[in-house]
Amino acid sequence: MKENEKISATGIIYRIKQLKGFSFLHIILDGKIIQAILEGELPEKVREQSAVFFTGIFQKAQIKDKLIFSNDLELKLTTLQVMSTPSESFPFDITKKDLNIGNNVLFDMRALSMRHPKIKAIFKIQEAIVIGFRSYLQNNGFTEIRTPKIVKAGAEGGANIFELNYFGSKAYLAQSPQFYKEFCCGVFQKVFEIGPVFRAEKHNTNRHINEYTSMDMEMGPIRSFYEIMKTEEEILKEIIWTIGSRCSYELDLLQITLPVINKIPMLVFSEAKELVFKECGIDERKELDLSPIEEIKICELIKEKTGSEFVFVTHYPTAKRPFYAKENPNNREETESFDLLFRGMEVTTGGQRIHEYQELLEKMKHREMNVEEFAFYSEAHKYGLPPHGGLGLGLERFTQKIIGLNNIKEATMFPRDVTRLFP
Repeated sequence: MKENEKISATGIIYRIKQLKGFSFLHIILDGKIIQAILEGELPEKVREQSAVFFTGIFQKAQIKDKLIFSNDLELKLTTLQVMSTPSESFPFDITKKDLNIGNNVLFDMRALSMRHPKIKAIFKIQEAIVIGFRSYLQNNGFTEIRTPKIVKAGAEGGANIFELNYFGSKAYLAQSPQFYKEFCCGVFQKVFEIGPVFRAEKHNTNRHINEYTSMDMEMGPIRSFYEIMKTEEEILKEIIWTIGSRCSYELDLLQITLPVINKIPMLVFSEAKELVFKECGIDERKELDLSPIEEIKICELIKEKTGSEFVFVTHYPTAKRPFYAKENPNNREETESFDLLFRGMEVTTGGQRIHEYQELLEKMKHREMNVEEFAFYSEAHKYGLPPHGGLGLGLERFTQKIIGLNNIKEATMFPRDVTRLFP
């Protein structure tokens, strides 16, 4: 778009403002909203959400509305032809600055509510997160893989797994691509996947959904799980750069300030617990995980001390981590694992995995697991896997915290929770 440039294109009418002798039209063109002026009468069937073919020429303008993609150009229309028009008006005002329609309507009418520029901007930023994640890994020797979502056994076990009838056999929806990532480490060494995972957790909170997108990577050979954290730090830098370079319009529209990443600080799990107790008087030191309030306080304290909005918490208790998590050889009660906290919430879980066959069997027997049920998994270890580890970064949670949304469902196109199975 530049001054005096002529254009012939198709678009969607977003807003119409009729004045005496002319009209202002906001037209959605290639996903962005431009301002157009049409002199004279509007064609009879032109309505908001009409699809139109138009021609015109760009001219200088001073536009203060942040919705408009170019604030210094508007389009003077020479022709406007209606291609299609809605049969009914919207059930709510899609042209309002902020939608404010309540979550039930927001999600029940998702196909319509996502047309609002600020809602659409969420998912353009989410797209950039995925692009940045994939770009870094592809440029650094990782192979993108595809793993099954109908599985024989859950990677994490427990009750939070959806069971289904698979032609008369018991099967499950995948909680994680974990087993398959590890298999592929024996093939490609460094792999990643972006795909859905399913958790049958009966939570109804602002941070849980039952189907979400996990951005997973696994890498080997490694000498330490700290290599995984270093790689995530570099991935995050690429993601933040990608958002900034691709989404300046959306960032301005939503008034988002992106985090700055230099060196992400680290805290050992037990140290994090002590810090919260000492600084905030919250005593949950005997608990085997961080509570939501602890995650919030840790992020606040680390930001105050270091300026970082990210913090790694390492060496989670063995009893709280999956059976494949490698234990600290100097303290078998803790694992060589980590979570990444960002703006008060855990967004990543990762760590080094057990790669030796006998060590894996002993861990499974110690947990009184059915070794035969997981033979397909341990077999890869029997024939040799490199020392390896990886992580899963929750796309919707990360989007939620980047944008500053109150609820993870707002960062999910079509959310699934304990009560929602549509649209």
